[in-house]
Amino acid sequence: MKPNEKVAAGIAEEYLDRWRRVARYDELAVMEENGDKDWENVTGEDGQEYKVLAYVLPHGDETLRMVISVNHRRRDHAAADPLIREAVMRSDGIVTTPADLAELEDRWLLPYRGMQVVQVRVSYQLTLLLDGDAQVNIESTATLTSGPLSASGAKPVQLAPERQEVAPALALFGATVVSSVAFKSGALRVVFDTGTHLNVKPDSRYEAWSTCGPDDLRFVCPPGGGLSICVARGRRVRG
Repeated sequence: MKPNEKVAAGIAEEYLDRWRRVARYDELAVMEENGDKDWENVTGEDGQEYKVLAYVLPHGDETLRMVISVNHRRRDHAAADPLIREAVMRSDGIVTTPADLAELEDRWLLPYRGMQVVQVRVSYQLTLLLDGDAQVNIESTATLTSGPLSASGAKPVQLAPERQEVAPALALFGATVVSSVAFKSGALRVVFDTGTHLNVKPDSRYEAWSTCGPDDLRFVCPPGGGLSICVARGRRVRG
C-alpha cells in the first residue's frame, strides 16, 4: 500500500520539532563526525508502518544540518521516495529552518533564502558560492538593479560574464539571499538583503545560468529557455 504523504509529513515534522528542542550542538557534531544514523519504525495514524531516519550533515562554518527522512530509500529496501524535513543549528545553539523547494504554476521557489554569499568567482562565468552548500552560476548576460527591475529609476547594470565584465557583482559578497525564483520560462531572479536584484534571461544559444545544491538539487536554463531540473540523484523533471 502506498504511504500517505500527509501522514508521513506529519511524522517528519513532529520528529524534527522534538529533536530541535532537545538537540545540543556538540552532540550533533559527534553524530556528524561518526556518520551516525538513528532508525525508528513508527505506526502512522493511517495504520501503516513508516521508517524514520535521523542524521546530521555539515552545512557551513560552525553550522550543522539536522535531517529527518521518512521512508528513506536504502539499497536493500525498495521503499517510497523519502519525505524530508530539515533544520540548521549554529554552534551557539540557534536553530533555523531553511526554505523549502516549492513549485508554483509558472515558477519554482529555490531553497536559498537565508543563505549568504561567501565567495564570488570570475572565469568565463560568474559564480556565487552560498554558505548552504549551494552555488549560482551565471554564464550569459545578467542585470543588477537596486530594487525591482521594473521599478522607475532602477538604473540596471549589465554583467557580461563571458568577457569578465562583472565588477559590480563583487558587491554581492556577504549579502544574504531573501528570495530566489526560477521561472519556468527560463528566467532567474535572486533578491538580496541589500536590496539588490539579480536577473538573468534565457539565451538563445547557450545555457544562461545554473544552480547546484543543496545535495543533488540542480537547475539549468538550457539554450532557448525553459528549465532542466534534477531534484535527486537520477531523478529529472522538466520545468
